Amino acid sequence: MNSAAQPSTERPVTGTTRTATAPADASVTAGIAAVAGDAWQRMFGDTHSSDLKLAMAASGTVLSVFTVGHMAGNMQVYLGRDHYNEYAEFIRTVGAPVLPRNSVLWVVRIGLTGSAATHVLAGTELTLRAMSAEGRTVADALRPITWRVGAAAQKIRNGFPTAPAPSGTQRYRKAAFDGAFLASHFDRHVPRQRPRGRRRSVPRIIARSMRSTGAVLGLFTVYHVLDLTAGARPAASVSHTHGDAYGNLVASLSRPSVAVFYTASMAALAGHMIHGLRTAAMDTGVTGTARRVRQVDTIAKAVGGVVALGNVSIPVAVLTKVVR
Repeated sequence: MNSAAQPSTERPVTGTTRTATAPADASVTAGIAAVAGDAWQRMFGDTHSSDLKLAMAASGTVLSVFTVGHMAGNMQVYLGRDHYNEYAEFIRTVGAPVLPRNSVLWVVRIGLTGSAATHVLAGTELTLRAMSAEGRTVADALRPITWRVGAAAQKIRNGFPTAPAPSGTQRYRKAAFDGAFLASHFDRHVPRQRPRGRRRSVPRIIARSMRSTGAVLGLFTVYHVLDLTAGARPAASVSHTHGDAYGNLVASLSRPSVAVFYTASMAALAGHMIHGLRTAAMDTGVTGTARRVRQVDTIAKAVGGVVALGNVSIPVAVLTKVVR
């Protein structure tokens, strides 16, 4: 066979050699995403949605029981420095001398961390399944949020201009915002305004805000641990002293910004607990009759309200010098 007829396997020699780094980087990113997706699929692929709901109910109940007990322990701050510090020391030494110091405390911490991880992972998978059933993606869910952020940024830049009150059902005005939040990119995802006289009820707002309140509680928990448990700056106050739980609590909540964040987090906790306990009761079959539904609703509101009000009373007492 003539060699001239065979295709040449040699590459042409040029003055500059280019390396295709971008496709390689894209392939690496795609590979990482595929591995993460496969791991997630192996974790939840064969799990039924009802099992995920039961896992959320069980883990949420564990976290709620701890929250009630934690609030009851915090109320001992009103008994004075010595009593509160003795309570904090009892938590560290419970089980001694049979068990080592802090052993029971760490068992509780590990159990709570596992419950929180189970709650978040199961909730994330249920959310993804619900979005998939509706034909939506994560990007579709983020576009309205991005649009709202862009519109808010535009209002701030324009100094909150006054606009005529809308009549009937209409779209929000476009925000001519250059950059990542350009409104024209997301016109089909612009949130619509409800007609006048039609407003969501408080329970409906709470139900639709479970992911938001959960995120707030997650951030609050991390900050709370860094502040009062680890004593890490800048979360903790400058006067943080290990072993003085009372003094650390007072010093932390004496900062107005921390007190406001604490209070806002307790409002999120109240809504999350009320709807969460009600949903857990329904998912586990506790609410079999209309009367039982009303009873569960009353109990959930009482538990969530008492826990939130009890915890909120502490920063109020610190700022008003009732506790100092």
